[in-house]
Amino acid sequence: MSGGRFDFDDGGAYCGGWEGGKAHGHGICTGPKGQGEYSGSWNYGFEVVGIYTWPSGNTYEGYWSQGKRHGLGIETKGRWVYRGEWTHGFKGRYGARQSMSSGAKYEGTWNNGLQDGYGTETYADGGTYQGQFTNGMRHGYGVRQSVPYGMASVVRSPLRTSLSSLRSEHSNGTLPQQDSPAANPESLPLSPTITRGGFALSLYAEVEAGKPKKGGLFRRGSLLGKLKKSESKSSLASQKSRVSFLKSESGISSAASDATSTVSLGEGAEGEEYPPFESDIDATTTETYMGEWKNDKRAGFGVSERSSGLKYEGEWLDNLRHGYGCTTLPDGKKEEGKYRHNVLVKGMKKRVIPLKSAKIRQKVDRSVEGAQRAAAIARQKSEIAASR
Repeated sequence: MSGGRFDFDDGGAYCGGWEGGKAHGHGICTGPKGQGEYSGSWNYGFEVVGIYTWPSGNTYEGYWSQGKRHGLGIETKGRWVYRGEWTHGFKGRYGARQSMSSGAKYEGTWNNGLQDGYGTETYADGGTYQGQFTNGMRHGYGVRQSVPYGMASVVRSPLRTSLSSLRSEHSNGTLPQQDSPAANPESLPLSPTITRGGFALSLYAEVEAGKPKKGGLFRRGSLLGKLKKSESKSSLASQKSRVSFLKSESGISSAASDATSTVSLGEGAEGEEYPPFESDIDATTTETYMGEWKNDKRAGFGVSERSSGLKYEGEWLDNLRHGYGCTTLPDGKKEEGKYRHNVLVKGMKKRVIPLKSAKIRQKVDRSVEGAQRAAAIARQKSEIAASR
């Protein structure tokens, strides 16, 4: 075996061992104009184990096979570090990827460079998801646990309509480079106000102190005073965080808009409808969802419960109560029936007016049973993910 320095036509260079006209042994290869470098051992022209540095500054330290990362290795890319196994150039079968600045992390199984199988995601605010993944998205069964409301990441943008995990919308399924709370939003679709990561439930306030309007319309002015009062008392530094929101027919209205306009909120039984309204959430309140996920969102059957006693058991779609289910309020009262995009449209509140349809009663019961089964399966999948 000989060695020395070899200069290539494209401006790159190799310095090290050489045999049979190929790099062999230990050596350093640099790209054109000194951009990019591999330093380590070679086997007849192929990298074996060493450190590769790209022109961008990203690095990989570990094993190679036939010119591809294969075996154990560490990739540093931007603010993210992946430690684990590689298979023919892709992350997998098992590894962990973590932000060096926020602490956001995924640890579990991978396939073709994407989270796939079982894993645990820890978000920048400390909230977690444990369960199943498919093609880089939460899919199957899993448990999403929030941190206390006062510590949960704040999501302000009305344009984010889905709960996304550590993965961004990048086609290759890589993790987002930003470490801001918005990297892991769990915003209620079309909500124009602040939401918190991990919180998907919402309360409903009856219009004008328990006197809902007929026909599904109410004057926003009747609720605007309550909203302003709540907003004036809210403070990020206070012991209680307050959130309130309205949904218009277009889904994007705010309390600051025309106070005399009307808002439609679905097709309630007997023409009675309840606008979504939530306030006075204690900063120590937490929320847990156990159930089915589809394409990174709560969908199918599941149970979501807050430490305050608020709980929903039933069907979900796109992170919203959608289908038949039962919501238990903190005071023990219940509302049961059919939900459409988080709004109860068929059925009434227990202890106020009983459900008038036996068919609705049966559908609610079946959905609650399905949600409880899904929650039990989700807990099992969560335990499997945690044990890996």
